[in-house]
Order: sequence, then C-alpha cells, then structure tokens
Amino acid sequence: CIFGTDANDRMARTSKMNMIMHGDGHGGVHHHDGFLNVNGIFETRFDIVLTNPPFGANVEPSDKVLESDIEVTAADERRYVREFGEPYKEAQARVKAAINRPIASLFDLPKSDKSKIKTEILFIERCLDLLKPGGRMGIVLPEGVYNNPSLAYVRQFVEDLAYLKAVVSLHQNTFISSGASVKASLLFLQKYTDEEKEQFDQTYATANAEIEAKYADKITKETQRFEDAIAKAKENKDAESRKALQKELKGYLKQKEEKKAAESRQLLKERFDYPIFMYEAEKVGISATGDEDQNELYPNANQPKEIEKTCLEWYREFFADPKAFAWVEGAE
Repeated sequence: CIFGTDANDRMARTSKMNMIMHGDGHGGVHHHDGFLNVNGIFETRFDIVLTNPPFGANVEPSDKVLESDIEVTAADERRYVREFGEPYKEAQARVKAAINRPIASLFDLPKSDKSKIKTEILFIERCLDLLKPGGRMGIVLPEGVYNNPSLAYVRQFVEDLAYLKAVVSLHQNTFISSGASVKASLLFLQKYTDEEKEQFDQTYATANAEIEAKYADKITKETQRFEDAIAKAKENKDAESRKALQKELKGYLKQKEEKKAAESRQLLKERFDYPIFMYEAEKVGISATGDEDQNELYPNANQPKEIEKTCLEWYREFFADPKAFAWVEGAE
C-alpha cells in the first residue's frame, strides 16, 4: 500500500489523481505537514521511503505543532485505530504531547528547541523514523549535506542508524527548470535491523572504551598538573593567573575530547566497514530547460550511446562483487 504526504496542496492533489489513474486508490495520500503523523504515516511503518524534500528553507522555532494539524474526525480515528492498532495510538500520543511546542522538538537533530534547522536535514531524521528496521530509503539532498564540515553531526547521525548503500551525484542543471540551481545527489540508505544496530552500538562502545583507555593516564596527569597550578595561584591570590590556567585547562580538556571522539569514530569505521556505491551522472533524463533528455541512471530507450552500462547496472554489479571495484590508493 502506498502512502504519501505533501505540504503543497497542488502536489498532493496531483499525486492523488496519478494514483487513481493507475488504479492504486488515493486514500493514503494527504495534503499535510510531512513532519507530522497522519493516517498510516507514522514511525517504523514503512519498508521503503522515497522523498525529494524542499531545499534551503528552515524549520523555525516559531513553527509549532498546532491542534488543527492532528485533528481527525471520530470516524477516521476509529478507522485508523482499527487498522493500525496500538502503534498508531502511541504515535499520535507523542504528537499530541507536543501541541504548541516547536515541531523541531519532536526530533533529535535540532541542537535546541530555540534554534532553526534546514528542512532537508530534519527530513533525513523524519524519513529514518518512518522506516521499519531493515527498511530502505532514497532521498534527494544538496551537496552540502555530504561535505560541509558544520554538518558532520548530521552525517554521523545517519551512520549511527543506517547503512549508506549508494550516493549518485546529479548534474548541476538537474533542477534548473524547477528554479533550483543547487547541485544535489541521491542518497540511498538501509536502516539497520535490530540485530545490526546492536552490533553497531557494541562496536562503537568498544572503540570508545579503547580510545578512552589510551588517553586516560595522560589526561589525568595533565589535569592534575593544571589543578595544582590553579590551587597555587589561588593560594597566592593571583586571580589573573588562576583564571588563565582555568581557561587553559578547559581548552585542553575540550581539545582532548574532540581528539578522542575523532579517533573513536575512525576506529568504528575501520571495524564496522562496508562497501558504498558512488556514481557521478551527467545525463539524468531532464535538460536544463525541462525537456526530456538522455538518461544514464537505469536501462531505458534513451540511454547515451557512449556509456557501457547504466548506473543501476553498475550498482548491481558492485554489490554482487564489491572487491572487483575496490580503489587502491596510488593505483593508476
């Protein structure tokens, strides 16, 4: 069964009509805020999630969960409870508890309820929440999400919850005809099963413990040295030296925490290693003017003649034998 939601009324109506024309019904498609539950669209429900979220806009602290956002008729409520059972009631209860609070408060990625966050970032978490364990996801994201240093926390959040299966870089002009000039890529993920998540967490915990042990003695000794110097400055009533030493100690501990976190993460990646398919596409089926164009993404009647295989064909070969595609540093 297909479900969908869009905050744009025209897009929601177009989707409903498209489903009716293809005989799929339309009862699962809603004109609704995609961050909020409606009908059967709630956490851990879906095997597959596909989305092209809006880029560049922000979810502001002033964007609140309103009672009108989650109102349903008594008849619909009974139908949803009958169809989806206790998980539906639990999901709705979480949203109802957030009425008049910021929408961002429903999620983990926002740094606080008072900070704004890019819509595309919040949609990553929303879609991962919607997936069942082991579920798959395809999402269109701007390049900055993949390489901006300030968004490293977002990338780590994703790595903690799902396998990165593939990244397909799209041509700069892909969305020009829709008024968007930002370069984007397709990200394909597979959410960990419960067993895989447990294995990931155990691997990470072990890596953290090893790195903590590696630096424990050195940090303890250096901290004690600072504290002794601070105590001496206090004894000598040298407030200026005491404050300078306290600031230096704080900076030292922060630098060591960052170093430990980076090394733990690197050790985790080495031990929880898996192949990731990457592809750069030039022809994606649409030109800068919005006209139909050649398409190298999957087998079709309008493939570029010069390509050996389409992206999808390469992807299937890659996962059949990733080692055959291995890149070795220094190789020609």
